[in-house]
Amino acid sequence: MKNEPGNNPVEPHPMDLTVWDVPPTTVAGERFAVSVGARCSAGCDLRGRELSIFDQMGSCAATVKLGHDVWPGTEALYFAEVEVRAPLEAGSHQWEAKIAGWEAGLPHAAASFPLMVCVVPSPDCEVTVRAVDREKQIPIAGARVVMHPYRAMTDDNGIARVRVARGEYDILVSGSQYLPACVSVEVTADMMTSAQLDADQPDEDPE
Repeated sequence: MKNEPGNNPVEPHPMDLTVWDVPPTTVAGERFAVSVGARCSAGCDLRGRELSIFDQMGSCAATVKLGHDVWPGTEALYFAEVEVRAPLEAGSHQWEAKIAGWEAGLPHAAASFPLMVCVVPSPDCEVTVRAVDREKQIPIAGARVVMHPYRAMTDDNGIARVRVARGEYDILVSGSQYLPACVSVEVTADMMTSAQLDADQPDEDPE
């Protein structure tokens, strides 16, 4: 900002950006949404300001205007949800959120925030996993099933269906009050498998 004769220089207000609700993985070429927010260090009103997301090539993937409300429980964190399309190439991609600075009125400095977009190949197989209590031979509901980077939860019947790309996987199944179990599989087509979990026995209090 240029100084007028007799005026003291005005330091631009710093801004903080943040990005949240980034999915742990997203399928190549599919659209996904993230939440973005910006806050002025002096608590200035940022409603309506444009915030952009840039992909790994430095191209603008999306631009959104910050909303009129602030995020609950924060001081002047203006936010918005923005939808973008994942890269076509699987892997981890470094993206960036940016907000431009301006000098009209009170000057503000530009700011940026990095985010990692983890892209997985488009799933072409469905793996059905059944989680079972080894001793009681009953299904375990609410168990977490991870076939990295794909994830699912078992239903009331102890069944989880995970859409994955063909390949070799270690299926990690874990549940509340159970010891985790691991099953290795090679997925070439739709398939079914099961994991038997042992109950996590609490440590006995020493007498």
